[in-house]
This record gives sequence, structure tokens and C-alpha cells, in this order.
Amino acid sequence: MGAGSQLPAAVQASAPPDRKLEAAEAGELIQLLRVNTPTQADRKRLTSLDLDLAESAGPGFVDVVAYGSSDQRLLRLAGFTWKTLEDDLEGADREREKADAEYAQAVKSRKILATLPSGRTSYRQLADFNSNLASLAQQYPTKAKLITLKEKSLEGRTVQGLEISHDVATSSGKPVFLMMGLHHAREWPSGELTIEFAYDLLQNDGTNARITNILAKSKVIIVPVVNPDGFNLSRTLGYEMKRKNCRITNGQLPTAGQCAQSSNQSRGVDPNRNYSGFWGGPGASTSLTSETYRGPGAFSEPETRNIQSLVSAHQVTTLITNHTYSNLVLRPPGYASAANTPDETVYKSLGDQMAAQNAYTSQKSYQLYDTTGTTEDWSYYATGGLGFTFEHGASSFHPAFSNVVNYYFGSGSTAGKGNREAYLIAAESTINPARHSVITGSGPAGAVLRLKKSFTTKTWNGTLLPDVLETTMTVPAGGSYTYHANPSTRPITIQNGGGTESWTLTCERPTGQVLETRSITVARGAGVTANLTACAAAF
Repeated sequence: MGAGSQLPAAVQASAPPDRKLEAAEAGELIQLLRVNTPTQADRKRLTSLDLDLAESAGPGFVDVVAYGSSDQRLLRLAGFTWKTLEDDLEGADREREKADAEYAQAVKSRKILATLPSGRTSYRQLADFNSNLASLAQQYPTKAKLITLKEKSLEGRTVQGLEISHDVATSSGKPVFLMMGLHHAREWPSGELTIEFAYDLLQNDGTNARITNILAKSKVIIVPVVNPDGFNLSRTLGYEMKRKNCRITNGQLPTAGQCAQSSNQSRGVDPNRNYSGFWGGPGASTSLTSETYRGPGAFSEPETRNIQSLVSAHQVTTLITNHTYSNLVLRPPGYASAANTPDETVYKSLGDQMAAQNAYTSQKSYQLYDTTGTTEDWSYYATGGLGFTFEHGASSFHPAFSNVVNYYFGSGSTAGKGNREAYLIAAESTINPARHSVITGSGPAGAVLRLKKSFTTKTWNGTLLPDVLETTMTVPAGGSYTYHANPSTRPITIQNGGGTESWTLTCERPTGQVLETRSITVARGAGVTANLTACAAAF
């Protein structure tokens, strides 16, 4: 089928409402296929089929998770050819369990000495993540603070994270590095790498000069499990290929056990298509049983609203959301027809530098395939903070656990570097004032400084959704402050040829009484002075 060919009419007629359910009921195998896509037009046609696309693609191919003969028939009718990478994904996972047990025993008997910072030798379950976060907060009370995100999941679970910094409870105006895992439930290494970085930072603060400097000058926030319902189903309840959340019916909470029912396991919203940045555009489906279902509206899901609230309440100058698989470091934009971001030069430089540590490919997100409604397409264009997606591993959503050690510390040509080094580079970029903006000045000690900006984000169809960025810091003793912030003018405004935008800076008593208000316009890499004399006189 040629590059300009359209999908035959029989393709749509051939697709049942839920091919995954049909395959499960027939007892058919789940397979991993490498589908030939010699042209960009072929890749675009493939993404229109509502198949389960792995986050893995390269020159002339895209990997697809195929649920039985129905998916293969759909591919064949659409004119695609492929080779089979794995003929039984569930069977391969049984082999993974065996390999994990052997690895754990080898570590226990000291045949293998290299382990992760936590010493973990197997994939965590949800309870393990939560208990580990609580233990770190208890063990390092001045450096680690347990946080609970704003909303519970659809099944009523809390979403937890950890703030890490020197004097972590102090409202200090430091820039923030945000690390996340498990937007997609089946991508288990993404949560492991996220929490292991927390262990690494806390264990080596005070002895490793780089880490000590990072925690002195920034706050690192980790959220290992963005999607706890989906992850719990994938990890413990027998549906390991679960990708999305547990939305069974739009606008309704699931009843107890409903998400785990075989008839519902393919239903849900893809959290990484539900953010408002270009929501509803290419690479996102309108079908609730599609693996890229975007939801009925931007931020319709508690998982994405949680991250929206978290980013909006902190000056996140660098963000990494971890995924599997395909060994990629991805940066915006997410769709091919978009222009380069206004920060392409610095964005590419940082992406390339990180990819040099883990031997991944640094590229724009759309070079994988078109996506919209993704995490960093919202966060970057709304805040100016530099956001990336890391796709870990070459060929599996959750390979044998020993691979996680190699992902973290590197192996072969990247031994001693790996994603640990890439994360440290991202953290050092976070504190680099050339990568964000800095407001300095004087004000009364103990006063609360608030930076706020209200605006609208436009979805693909033109709907304008309200957004608010609002962060605070407290003026330290001595009356001089330094407030690290993202640029006042959003990248989307620059890209669309708009004028400059400003932060609104207020100086307040701790009770909330506003004593002075200033308009702050500051660009990336620039600084501005704001001496709050009126506030000091009235405080």
C-alpha cells in the first residue's frame, strides 16, 4: 500500500467494539509485532487504527501489541506487514518471574554485588512504593517530606510522592526538578527508576559533592506511581498489559472490583493523552477501549489533575516523566505539524547531553509518532519548564528486574553513567539560572511572597481552559530573597507571536493580607530586582 493510500472501508467494518476482549474470550495470545511503516504516511495510517502501539518505533517500523487474530486481521486489511518479536507476552512474563527469582538469589548469595541504591531485587507492588516513601521521610526528616497529591484515584487510592531538599520544610524559592513514573500501568521500571533516584539522593547527600549541591540549591519532587489503580491491576491482579487508568464509564466512578473484570480491562483513559496541551489532536483516540483514549475532556481524570496541581504549585524548571520502552529521550513538540519550540536550541542541547549518558536517542516526540495531550506538551507550553519523556529499555514494558539495575547505572559503553547520570544532569540544569529566571530583592523577614499567573490553554479544537500557576516562598531572616522561577512569558505565547507576559508578585503577611503588588517581566536566563519597600514599611 503506497504512502498516500487511504485505509480501505473494510478496515472499519472489520473492527469489533473491543478486540482485546474478543481475543481474551477466545483464549488467543497477546503478541508483540514490529510493523513495517516505510513512510511517514504509513506511520500515520497505523496510528489511526486504534491499535495498542508500544512506545517504540524507528526508521521504517512501529511496534504494536496485538491481541489475537482480530488485530492481525485489521493490520492485514490495512495493507501492513510485520515480523513477530514476541509470540506470547504473557508466557514471556512467566519467564521474567523465573529470571527475577534467580537474580534475587544471586544477589543474596553475593554472586552479584551491584544492586540499586535501595538494595531492591524485585519489582515493587503499590504498597511497597508507599511504605518506602514513608520510610524515607521518617529516616531523613529534615531532607525528605512525604506528600499526598490533591485527589484520590478513581478507586479511592491516595497518590503519594516525596519532596527532597536541605531544610525541606522551608518555603525557600528554590527551583524544582520533578520526576514521575507509572503514568502507564504496565511500565514497571518507570516507577522503580524514579524511587531509586530518591534513595540515591538521600543516601549520598553530604558525601557526594554534586548531590549535596543539588539539594542545597533545589527541591527534587518524585512521584513514582501516577496511576495507582492501573498499576495495581497490572502488577498484582493478573492483567499485566494494563496501560490506562480505571475509568469504566465517562463521568462515573467504578464500583468495587469493576476495573478488574475481564470485560472492563481494556477500558480506561490514557493519562498521557489527557493533559490540556493540544488535547484532542492527532495520536489520541476517541474510543474508551483504545489504548490512547484521551478522555471526554482535558484533565477529566484525577491522575492528570494531580500532576497539573503539583506543577502549578511549584516552579518546576525541569521535568522527567519515565516510561518504557524504546531507549529514547523525547522533547516537545508532540505532533509533526508543530513548529519547533522557542527553546529548541537549549532543549536539544540538554536532551542530547542526557542521552549521551544512557545511549538513548534524543529526538522530538513526534519523531516517535504523533501524540497530543501529553504531560510535557502541557507543562512546557504552560510554564516554560523544560520537560522530557524518557523511554527506557529496548524491547519490553517490564523486562527481568536485573535490567532495571542496568538502566540505572548503565552497562557496556555506558557503565558508570546510565540514567543516574542523566538524572543528575537534569537536576543540575534545574539549578542553572541560565535555564530559568531569577527574581531577587529585599523584603521583610517572614513575609510571604506569592508569584501568580492566570491564563487559558487552548485545546486542539480551540476550547479555552483556565490555568493558574501560583507558588509562594517566605522571605528569610536578613530580609534578602532569591526567587527562582520560570520565565514570565509562556512559550506558547512566544510561538504564537504574542507580546510579553508578567508574573504578579505580591508581598503578604502570613495571614494573607497583601501589602504590596508588583508586575514582574523576566525572560529565560535573565534576572530582575524587586525591592519590596512598601511591604517592608507596612509589615
